[in-house]
Amino acid sequence: MALKSVLPTQPPSSGGGASLKFWTIFPGAFTPTECRQLTDLFKTIDATNGGLVAGRFDQKVRQSSIVWLPENKELAWVEKRIANITAEANRQDFNYALEGFEEQLQIAAYGQNHYYDWHIDRGKGSVAGRRKLTISVQLSDPEQYIGGALEINADGHPFQSPRDQGTAIVFSANTLHRVEPIINGTRYSLVAWVHGPAFV
Repeated sequence: MALKSVLPTQPPSSGGGASLKFWTIFPGAFTPTECRQLTDLFKTIDATNGGLVAGRFDQKVRQSSIVWLPENKELAWVEKRIANITAEANRQDFNYALEGFEEQLQIAAYGQNHYYDWHIDRGKGSVAGRRKLTISVQLSDPEQYIGGALEINADGHPFQSPRDQGTAIVFSANTLHRVEPIINGTRYSLVAWVHGPAFV
């Protein structure tokens, strides 16, 4: 699949934040059929409560359910797609030193009243401390839920990531972001992190 990014000149956000340099958006990175395949897979795996960086838990900060994708031949295409998206985003906008994936891919489900308050994905520890880029893929049809916007605040002006099914967004793992509370329905997303040496 050929990947093409877009940089909207007028982001759909109340703050009017500009996307240039802070994130890369790939519309249609996954097809609707592929998105449904992954959300169906979520329902076959025992989910756990979503935690914070470095394995901490705080329901005042995050309420969601997550599963870790099995690493097998049947799902190798997912990691390959994510790797291609990451490589293209890094080439276009970030130019980070990257070394690969050190964590399994994650699917998160946000049901009614679930949310994830403002946070960054880079943390302490031998793994979280090496996160360089975050990749989030919108798996749900936007008509299936209300609320739950992914907001990114890289420059003091929150930007709402596109809600179109299959859209991927890539941003630095040390960028502040959140998932707004879900009012109704369920929002599914595929999340990955790419790791590398410390920022200098």
